[in-house]
Amino acid sequence: MLIRSAVLQDSPAIARIQVDSYRVAYAPILPAEYLEHFTIPEQEQDWQDWFAANTHEILLVAEDSAGKLSGYALGKRNLDDVPPYEGELVALHVRRNTQRQGVGQLLISAIALALQAQGCNSLFLWVLDANPARLFYEKLGGCYITSKPWDNNREFSVNVSEVAYGWLDILELIRNSQPGRSIT
Repeated sequence: MLIRSAVLQDSPAIARIQVDSYRVAYAPILPAEYLEHFTIPEQEQDWQDWFAANTHEILLVAEDSAGKLSGYALGKRNLDDVPPYEGELVALHVRRNTQRQGVGQLLISAIALALQAQGCNSLFLWVLDANPARLFYEKLGGCYITSKPWDNNREFSVNVSEVAYGWLDILELIRNSQPGRSIT
């Protein structure tokens, strides 16, 4: 598995992974009408816009030996959302058929390393409270920080919360997410 920086040409595959992941992971949590608003063309355009904006965020993809993307992770420096954490994992999505094979561990480790190279010594993330992915972050040593109502910025009324997990020492996360370390 190759972890590399994403390029504009990855936008369609990233959009597919994102939409599929939302529709599967969030189906038990969010209304179907809400999830139906996430379309591959819309998300592909969002990713193309992201590349055009030339942000300082880090977008990494996992690519298999056949050149197919298996997942992606998005990270950025924390702009005082949850002090004292210096970096944020904004998104981590792995293709359904490659989950539980270490792809998520590779991506989160690579994001942590990239943020560390930018001077971040700690990292946090938000996850929906009913999302089973919480267990993944807990097994990587993530500590519960806080919770808040989820602001979905959509016209749908959704009553869910999200929780923040964090690592005050980004090196702990890097160690805990190294390939070969089983967290299942």
